Amino acid sequence: MIKNIFLYFVALWIGGMLSSCQKGEVVQVQDEIARIAFRSYSSASVDIKRVTVDGKVANSSNANFIFIRNKDADSSLVVAYNNNDQVVLEQQLSLKSGLNTFGVHSKSPIDPSLVVGPNPLGDDVKPIPGVRQVKILNYNKTISLNGEPIRLAVYQGKPVYDESWGMDMVKYDETPILTTGLISDKIPEEFIKIPIDATFVPKAQVLDKDLKPILIDGQKVFLFFNFSVDIGIVYLPQKEPDASFDVDAFSEIGGIGYGLDNIWLKQ
Repeated sequence: MIKNIFLYFVALWIGGMLSSCQKGEVVQVQDEIARIAFRSYSSASVDIKRVTVDGKVANSSNANFIFIRNKDADSSLVVAYNNNDQVVLEQQLSLKSGLNTFGVHSKSPIDPSLVVGPNPLGDDVKPIPGVRQVKILNYNKTISLNGEPIRLAVYQGKPVYDESWGMDMVKYDETPILTTGLISDKIPEEFIKIPIDATFVPKAQVLDKDLKPILIDGQKVFLFFNFSVDIGIVYLPQKEPDASFDVDAFSEIGGIGYGLDNIWLKQ
């Protein structure tokens, strides 16, 4: 009788232990501690102050956001808010246990909301002395016929003494130093490598995709590279022509001029 009672309690104890282990395993399988951190691809800092994961607020700690991750979920909806509690990022992301670091950038020069994705500036682009490495985006529909991509023929300027003026005037070579690939509002893969003179910056004639000059009211169109960035992405917004004279402020452009000086991202 006593032996039977003893075996009964042993069976209960083993059953309780198994049940406890199974419950612990279920919790371990479904939930894990995870963290999210964001880093900017450019020199600008990331303004993210609050994050929710699948609608649940993540705890903030030293620029990381800590939350309980569901192991059974392939991805989670991550929503980030800025210092004014405005949504700046909303994206379905794959998350793992531990630290999840995401590189972010604004969606475009005209859309400041953030997106997680590859680095538009490249991960291993090194500076080249005397050369500016840029990607150019065009949002100006005036010079882009029917929204078609454009090309740029880039000309290098140099000082030439003009006797009538009694001073150096900028003159451009007859042959372009380079002609770009197609330029649109989409981020190209390759950088344009432009030799830069500290005094006389290059200018570019706008061509159509078939390398024919684009004309506005019968006039050629030129862009002046007024940006100061060694590695970056610049863009031409929708605006009126804003360059009346060449870089020496005396020579006429010989057409319609736009200053290309808006910087979106830079190292």
